[in-house]
This record gives sequence, structure tokens and C-alpha cells, in this order.
Amino acid sequence: MDTTNSFSKKISRRDALKLGSIAAMATTATMVSPQKTIAKPVEEKKDSYNVSKHGTIDEIYNIDPKMQRFDQANSAFCKSILGDFGVIPLKPNDNPNMKNAFMNVVFATGGYNPISQEFNPHLKAQKPGHSDLDLALDTGALALENMTGSALARVLANESGPAMPLADGSLLPISLYKQQVPFPGQFNKYEKQHKFESPKDAAYAIKKAAKLYGADLVGIAPFEERWLYKSEVYLPMDVNGNPIKEHVNPFRQVKFDFKPKSVIVLGFEMDYEAYKTQPSAIGAAATSMGYSQMMETSVRLAYMIRRLGYNTVHAGNAVGISVPLAIQAGLGESSRMGLLVTEEYGPRVRIAKVYTDLDIELDKPKTFGVKEFCEICQKCADACPSEAISKAVKTTDPENKPKNDCNGKGVDKWYNDHQKCMSFWGENWGECAVCISVCPYNKIDMWHHDAAKSVTKIPGLRRLARTFDEIFGYGKAGSEKLMKAYWNRRI
Repeated sequence: MDTTNSFSKKISRRDALKLGSIAAMATTATMVSPQKTIAKPVEEKKDSYNVSKHGTIDEIYNIDPKMQRFDQANSAFCKSILGDFGVIPLKPNDNPNMKNAFMNVVFATGGYNPISQEFNPHLKAQKPGHSDLDLALDTGALALENMTGSALARVLANESGPAMPLADGSLLPISLYKQQVPFPGQFNKYEKQHKFESPKDAAYAIKKAAKLYGADLVGIAPFEERWLYKSEVYLPMDVNGNPIKEHVNPFRQVKFDFKPKSVIVLGFEMDYEAYKTQPSAIGAAATSMGYSQMMETSVRLAYMIRRLGYNTVHAGNAVGISVPLAIQAGLGESSRMGLLVTEEYGPRVRIAKVYTDLDIELDKPKTFGVKEFCEICQKCADACPSEAISKAVKTTDPENKPKNDCNGKGVDKWYNDHQKCMSFWGENWGECAVCISVCPYNKIDMWHHDAAKSVTKIPGLRRLARTFDEIFGYGKAGSEKLMKAYWNRRI
């Protein structure tokens, strides 16, 4: 395939800006004397215009003090998986179209779901965004998770997925999300604890390491039981991919063998050009890369902290609810989609976390106008193929009510129909993420995008942000032109 075109042979405006910046930096470097490197905390990047810091998440959102913790089995992902494997039946108020949804996504790259015995309809037509090349891209992105048995651990308990039976009748999980797997030579917690000069120094060191290991964003949240799952779905599987039913527990209590003090929350950017093609296998590949980075970075950071003599448990979507933890860690705000929106990448992020008993300085939640902008914009709700996203103007509107068991209750947020969303995933034989793709916050770091983001923070101009987003051609989900163009863009 010829992956070059006339555009790729010309220098882009962005490259010109980069080259100009590099030249300026080089000139400046010749004018100053070398400085001694000091391995101490440096001043953090100042927040941009109109950003407010808060003491806790409760200062931002109205959270019912009697809020009940959420059972992981009630998430739309888990309902689909458990229904597929016949572990627990769908409830009368569940959307029956969810069945086979997650497994269709899992088997999309191979084109055949052995459980439902259905074939991926996109493959026959080699539909743009779902061609053999596109699906192969996602297959490669999934490789590490599939090889380490970590694919199901994306959305279930850390040990879910392939497991090996041991002589004592217990199971040895293969997933890299699992902590302290007893392989020979496995590194356990160091006996001697490293003492930092202060919690601030500890936070600096952890954030420095997390960035080296691959995180794009890092924040520290306090440990709070309310954001733990009330129960988690434990679904171990044999070598043939069948549940080991005597060990399956859809409502297993979430436990720690130590008392966590804080949660290190890690954010990972997903590729902008790939995400513009959603819903497609190209976009799914960017998601899969995000999950792979979540696993790799969280396990590395967990091992580092254990080498310092402290306990850790690392997780992707397991153990607890990620969005409120990310908000408390100062990474961003909640949105109409229910996803985290960050200043840097909008909603185009994946979240992992590391629970630990290390004394570490906590970050403060921040707001920069996302909720107020979401009240006006509603672009994600208009574009949603399954009409799953609430169109209530405000979270306090009477029509904004929980739709089914998939909604956690007692939190000031928009309630969306996740069962409808999951059903579309099954019909599409792949993830959707149109809401992320069309969101005006979903932009790369370029001057005109930064200017547009600034508009979302100014109350009188927020209504114009969506209009200009569409005038400049952004947020057109499902564009086959963009899907075809992905492979022709300059590397």
C-alpha cells in the first residue's frame, strides 16, 4: 500500500511551529551557562485560565452521604459477559440485546463469535474502518493483554481470565493485573521501608517514575471506601476459555490485605487521529493500546513502590470506580457522557490506579467549566448512535433519572442508558466511542485548539464553542472518509 500522498511530502504548519520552537530553544541554550541538575521537586505547571481548585470532590458534586457502593456485576460490560457465559441470567429489566455484545467485540478481529455462532458482517464487505487491515491493527494492540490473560481483567476482578489449577485446588491467575503471583523469583514487598523526607517528596518521586513508565497524567487521591466496588466479578477460565464454575463468584467481596492510604491515578492519552475514525476497529486499536499501557505502567509502578517497602494493588477498571478517583486526584471533571474530561486530552483518556499505604501528598480536585459547558453543548447526546446519553439540560432536571441497575445512584451526574450503549457495541461488532470522538474537548495540543478550549471556560462564549467546532469540520463521527484517510496520513 502506498502510504504517502502530496500532503505527506509537504511540511505541515504544526511541524513548522515545532521547528521554530526548536530553533528558539537552541538559540537560548547558547546564551545561558549550564545549570547543575537538582533531583528535587520543581514548581508544578501553573493551571490555565479560569481553573478553580477544591478541597474535595464533595465541593464540586452533590453526593448523597447515604450513597450505596456499586456492585461491579451491575455494570453493562459485566452483565453482557455474565450473560454470554450463562453465569447469571439477565434480569427482566435488562436489555436482551446486550447478550453477546462484549463477546462480539472480543471476537471482532477474528470475525466469528463461537458462543453466538455469528459472523462479523463488516468483514464480508471489507467496510472502511473494519477491513482486515483495520482489524489486524486492533489485534496487534491487544497482543500483550491476550498473551498475559489480562483481557477479561479489563472489566472484571484482577484475577479474572485464564488461570492454572494448583495442587492444593487453588488457581494461579495469569493476568498481569494480579498482584503477587507466586512464580519463582517473583518480587515481593521489600522488608526495609524507604523513608522520604516528606509526603511531597514521595509524590514527586512517584509522579516522576509514573511518567517514565508511560503515564501521561498522574494524580494522587485519598483512599475512600465509597469508591470501592461493593462486590467484584471473579470469573476464572480454563485453557479452553470456559468458566471454572466452581470458582466463579459474580459478587465477591472486595478486600485488601493492608490498609490503603491513597490511590495513585494514572491517565493515558489515546491516539487523536485513530479516535477521529470512531466507531471503527482503528479507534478500537487506540483503546486497546490505552488498556495495554494501563496494565504495563500500573504494574511497573506497583513493583517500584513494593521495592520501597510498601504495599500495593494495581488495577484498571477493577477494584473501584475510576472517574471519581481521577476527579479527586485533580485530573479532570465528569461530563455528560459520564467520562472524565481532562484539560490536556478531553475525554480521550484511559484510567488506571495503584492503591498503596505509602504516605504521599494528595492532589486537589479542579474545575474548569466542563459541567457548565456540557449543559449547553449536548453534542455527544445528539451524535450517540444508540441514543443512550441523557439530553436533560441539567443534572437536577426531573427527567434525569437512573435508567436501570447499571446506574450508580446518589451522585450529581447525568444518568445514561449503558445497556443501550452496550447493545450497539454488539450490533457494531466493535466499540463505539462516538461520544469521545465528537466532544469539542477532544483535540490535540495546537494553538487554535487551545484557543477553542479557552472559549469553553468563558461563560458568555460557551455557546459558540460547539458552533465553531462544527464550522471547522470537527466531530463528524462515522466518517468513512476519515477511516480511509487514516492509513494515508503522514507517519
